[in-house]
Amino acid sequence: IFAIYPLYEMARLSFTETEIYDGEFFSAFNGLDNFNKIPDDPLALNAIRVTLLFSFFCVLFTIILGIAGAIMVQNSKKFKNLARNIFVWPAVIAPVVVSVMWLLILDPTVGLVNKILESIGREPQIWLDSKTGAFISVVVVDVWHWTPVVFLFIYAGLNGINQEIIEAARVDGASEGQVIRRIILPILLPTIAVIALLRTIMSIKAFDEMYLLTKGGPDGATSLISLHIRKIFVEILDFGYASALSLCIVATLALIVAFSYFARKRKRAQI
Repeated sequence: IFAIYPLYEMARLSFTETEIYDGEFFSAFNGLDNFNKIPDDPLALNAIRVTLLFSFFCVLFTIILGIAGAIMVQNSKKFKNLARNIFVWPAVIAPVVVSVMWLLILDPTVGLVNKILESIGREPQIWLDSKTGAFISVVVVDVWHWTPVVFLFIYAGLNGINQEIIEAARVDGASEGQVIRRIILPILLPTIAVIALLRTIMSIKAFDEMYLLTKGGPDGATSLISLHIRKIFVEILDFGYASALSLCIVATLALIVAFSYFARKRKRAQI
């Protein structure tokens, strides 16, 4: 009921024009008018574009870094436990704490990043005030925060691989790169597919860090669709249009999950 009722209300509002008078809600059915606004809304189209780019880079880099980190920790002899704990701890930090921490790191005056640049003779940057710098910054923060989740999945998958297969390949003269490309990655492919799906969903609905770091600025460079919906709902008070956008996002995520499910089911049937 905690999922079905809010979804029902969102779907109902998306087909109405809802306004507030004297503290009360008044709704009138307006058909598909709210959905027809989307193609003509440049801010919504920009938010969709930014969200797609943000999701692509976040999913790509978290998977690459998570796989690399898991393989390095798995092959480590002396520092396996220490490295495993270091990799995991960012994921347990609350998003608000992550945002405050990175605001301090990226601060143009006392931030660690600019201090490093100054130490090598480079000019300090105002990272969150430029379009490119702000977008790169929010991607870095998201990747730093959620790579440990990918690491845990991949590390668990590595521990489930029969080590005799890997040792036999090494005895036959396979290099470490060949072992990774031809044995480890193919075995982990189903796990990687699940991680990619989860990270795609997480990045599309990302909100906390981006809102606290940039609030969608500058000039919409980091305006994810979640931030755009929040602005329409809270500031503009266009509840019907905000619900229509939200319903489109929910439908998109449902289609992604359904496509992934049936693709995996079909692949298993062919084996």
